[in-house]
Amino acid sequence: MGAVNSCCIPRKSGIEEEKVAKNGFRKHKRQLSAAFNMTLLDEENKALVKNQLDINTATEEELMTLPGINRVTAKQIVDYRRQIRGFKLVEDLALVSGVGAVKLEAIRHEIIVNKKVNGNGSPENGRMSNKRESSGPRVVNLNTANVFQLMKVKGIGQTLAENIVTYRDKKGHFTNIDDLIKVKGIGHHVLSAIKPQLTLDENVTSDSVSYSSSKKSSNLNNSAIPSRTSDISLNSENNSINPPNECSKGSLENLLETLGPFSEKAERPAVDFPTFKCNNRGAVRVASWNLQCFSSDKALNPGVKDVVCMTILENGFSIIAVQELADQEGLQKICDELNAPTLPNVTRWAGQRGKWKCIVSESTGRMYMSNEYNGFLYDESQGISLISSCLLAKDRKQKPFTRRPFIATFKIKRFDCAMVSVHLKATGLDNEDLGRLQEEIDKMPNLVAAIQAELPGERDIILLGDFNLSPDAQDFNDLRNIGYHNCIAEGVFTNISEANKKGSKTYDNIWLAKQTKQVFTGNCGVIREGLTSPWIPAGWKWGGVVSDHCPIWAQLYTGKDLDTGDIKIGTEAIRFALGND
Repeated sequence: MGAVNSCCIPRKSGIEEEKVAKNGFRKHKRQLSAAFNMTLLDEENKALVKNQLDINTATEEELMTLPGINRVTAKQIVDYRRQIRGFKLVEDLALVSGVGAVKLEAIRHEIIVNKKVNGNGSPENGRMSNKRESSGPRVVNLNTANVFQLMKVKGIGQTLAENIVTYRDKKGHFTNIDDLIKVKGIGHHVLSAIKPQLTLDENVTSDSVSYSSSKKSSNLNNSAIPSRTSDISLNSENNSINPPNECSKGSLENLLETLGPFSEKAERPAVDFPTFKCNNRGAVRVASWNLQCFSSDKALNPGVKDVVCMTILENGFSIIAVQELADQEGLQKICDELNAPTLPNVTRWAGQRGKWKCIVSESTGRMYMSNEYNGFLYDESQGISLISSCLLAKDRKQKPFTRRPFIATFKIKRFDCAMVSVHLKATGLDNEDLGRLQEEIDKMPNLVAAIQAELPGERDIILLGDFNLSPDAQDFNDLRNIGYHNCIAEGVFTNISEANKKGSKTYDNIWLAKQTKQVFTGNCGVIREGLTSPWIPAGWKWGGVVSDHCPIWAQLYTGKDLDTGDIKIGTEAIRFALGND
């Protein structure tokens, strides 16, 4: 799987719904307050609507006045418009080559579709000139509103809105508005101020009605709902006005919602927050994940980034060995998202976040159309520190591995170990490279011996990664003879695809040394849920998987170290080379 393009939006024919209201004014340099009364924008909106550009009538020169639109893109817009006989929605512009979702978000407030302006400067269809029956803030459904819909309630800022959504995701829907008092940051005074603007009525869509400032409306959740001030059904042109300058997280969240009808919805699985303990003893989950041609471009896809980060957080991974990195920068983008989240799901995560770092090797060898790199991602907040790392040294006389193993030594509280991330040779479509794979597996005991020679007394050497062969194969007998045990059993499949979500092969594994089995909790597994996203391509569709490999994990106790090995050796000193036997 190559680099993933997140800027192409599929569109089903016949879809006429507009899920997000299109704004009728230009972006401004100022930021609007979360408590800003949007009814005050009507007058300003009338004056500014004339400045919007109708993309159905604009010339190439006029289109080039939009931010980020050059001559080539402008010509493509005009050509595409001619082919489809005019745009029906502003969102259709994202389908033009050179525009995409990101650029559309930057210019959407400066463009309209088929909005003719009459003599008094307002649209003839009345969308912008629609009058509200009440000038007060709008009623928001507490159980369905997202962060930015909640921020339209006077008295609720971004932090408070995020706290409400986080509480709701954790505890479930509110049954009484007074339960907001349990949300961090909400006291009795705040509750009394925002309560009239909230409702639990399932028939009320957020932003669909406004409330009166009279005392009669102070308990809207129990009283009759005022009449609608604007029709916001999907086929309506009378949509409400949204602030032009929402922050990036809100824009991305709204864009995700907009894409919903055009793609397969992927919900995050329901999980309990990881405790990082087993039998009341400290424990960590060591994981391995082949991320299939994971480049910086692929990491920029929000669906890929969301799946990888949420899988790590939801399953309490502490150290992850990552194979099939296509460059040295992609893994850092995952690390950055974990430490400073920008995506809605990652931002709302209420469990332990950690303090993440990563290390990426030099090129281990070649994979399809690029060099391959290997890496480790680890959480320092769990008492994990990287001592050293290096690749298996090159041997001028032989090449024991197509892609050299990446070795890292870690201190995990009181436990220390060496981890070896491997990606062995694939067998090929017709098993033409099976012999080469068998030779690499035969070299694994030699690799273990070489590490032990460089780290005298260290017996906790963990082999993990993509072995490209089922663990019950006789080829692994030499590894078993020196006391190694595979955590993932034969028949527990580790591959995945859109066509076969259950898998069919057990290629990824974690092999523990005889001594390391004494700190193995017995818990291990393969993660199959939550590996798809509506933002990941799947051929001509969306809702693809992030990789054709599932992440695997094994849990280890961290309270003691059973050997006398010293892993406190400088990186340069750890240079492994295999013997010839």
